[in-house]
Amino acid sequence: MTSGFKGVVSTPILFIFLQISAINAAEDELKLDDLIQGFEETSPTNSQDNIDDLLQGFEDTPQIINQTKQTPTAKNWSLVTLSSLSGSYNYQHQAPAADETDYRGLSRLKFKIQPEFRYKFTPKWDSVISASAFYDFAYSINGRSDYTSETLDRYESELELREAYLRGTVQSSLDIKLGRQIVVWGKSDSIRVVDVLNPLDFREPGMVDIEDLRLPVSMLKTDYYFKQWNLSTIIIPEIRFNKMPAYGSDFYVSENQQPTEIKPDHIRDPEFALALEGIFSGWDLSFYLARYYDDQTHMIVNENNKPIRMEHSHLSMLGMASNVALGDWLIKTEAALIDGLEFAKSDNSFRRADLLLGVDYAGFTDQTITLEAVNRHLLNYDNALSQSPDQTKENEGQITFRYSGAFLRDKLQIIATASILGTDLDGGAFYRGSAEYEIANATSITLGGIVYQSGENFLLENIAQNDRVFFDFRYSF
Repeated sequence: MTSGFKGVVSTPILFIFLQISAINAAEDELKLDDLIQGFEETSPTNSQDNIDDLLQGFEDTPQIINQTKQTPTAKNWSLVTLSSLSGSYNYQHQAPAADETDYRGLSRLKFKIQPEFRYKFTPKWDSVISASAFYDFAYSINGRSDYTSETLDRYESELELREAYLRGTVQSSLDIKLGRQIVVWGKSDSIRVVDVLNPLDFREPGMVDIEDLRLPVSMLKTDYYFKQWNLSTIIIPEIRFNKMPAYGSDFYVSENQQPTEIKPDHIRDPEFALALEGIFSGWDLSFYLARYYDDQTHMIVNENNKPIRMEHSHLSMLGMASNVALGDWLIKTEAALIDGLEFAKSDNSFRRADLLLGVDYAGFTDQTITLEAVNRHLLNYDNALSQSPDQTKENEGQITFRYSGAFLRDKLQIIATASILGTDLDGGAFYRGSAEYEIANATSITLGGIVYQSGENFLLENIAQNDRVFFDFRYSF
């Protein structure tokens, strides 16, 4: 961490604790219960997952008052397996050149299975282990010889350990969680500002929502509860990065293969994070501090601008987030100062200030509308960064719209999303819509489509022909 960033960190940390004292002293006088309704306070012993759920629109689960009696047949373990068959059809691609892969037609026909085993040792200690495996038949159907080896390695099949952790209560106010897990920071449904701990699966960008993109990493997480506050400390020895499109795939944006990626030693240089989150009547407030590696790479070039290797910047982030409920409205904000960003066209490191504003409206029965906007401002901007391979602007903007609705007694779920890039809305966009219908208990089918719009953003400029329709059939047992 640079010396300049230490000064940036120390003042906000002092501000954080001054805010805690002020909030605790005023809590009894403000009586916010009478002013803002809709969110009940949780007890200090709730887990972090329950705290996050409180402001995400989920209904409260009734508490079990008497847990001393247990039937002889009650199980302390469970095994649930999710299986799915999904497919997509690309209807927009033009005919390729003679030496290029033909991505028209069938793009995916993937069978996937995800078993999850849960075991409860005691009322205060439990464990989870889950895995996923898939095989995509589309490559065999279309002809494996037409694809690059990198594409086959990354898209045709995979076997992966997912979440696998041990969780328990050490004391009434102290929880611990050890193993592969997902930790979600921030309030946004679609845009990442302070949510920096888990990498994402970008192999098919835009195809699924962010909650299904996060990749678990091994970490040690402790949660200490006092009054309305939760203090989390996190150590991450396993450094994972985003899963990106493979060379030769229809989502790969360059004609040339990238140079070798250099990864940090995750044993010698683990990531660290700290979060302080408070839940109050109708609103919440969170502060975040993290020392982590950028999930995206930057290119290292020589004096002739020739690529040498790809590296991950070592970043520091100081951020905050808040939700405020006002009747049927939920106002949310996130802000972050990120230090240590590196680029190919400069020998200096840079800081970036990100600011997100969003609103949810839930005034319709079983329907929610969400609008979010973010601006990312690069401090001390160098005009050389606008050139290839960086292609970075001083201000990068994004606006997202999301509609979700439940119909037919929750058997039909409709979701529509739009994401537009650029401060002037000229960076391109994608639009996705889907309808999921519950055929029977634990069985559902989803139909949908996605359209990519070209713009100044180099990613969307190169994947504008990837429009496709898709389906997903799921069965749990």
